[in-house]
Amino acid sequence: MSMEPSSPAGSTGMGSESGTASAAAVAITISNFEYKVPTSVAPGAEVTVTNMDTAEHTVTADDGSSFDVEVKENGGTATFAAPSQPGTYAFHCKYHSNMHGTLTVK
Repeated sequence: MSMEPSSPAGSTGMGSESGTASAAAVAITISNFEYKVPTSVAPGAEVTVTNMDTAEHTVTADDGSSFDVEVKENGGTATFAAPSQPGTYAFHCKYHSNMHGTLTVK
């Protein structure tokens, strides 16, 4: 009885939902108060953020509308959908003003 029609609410999602609008899953890692970001992501891709630091962080779009997730410390994770429009999206951590990154969607 495993008929879940594309429910995006899976927190521990180990399953592979293949074939959703050619948007591959990608990862951002936070370590030593720095973002490690992939070169680019597909429009609408699911982005998983993993925080390896001992402090909580956010990934918050500078424009305030594209994405904003909180990521708990010590291996915490959060996910968000990349913007659907190609472009370069600057982001920051709300808690640490020295943390900045850029997500390139193409």
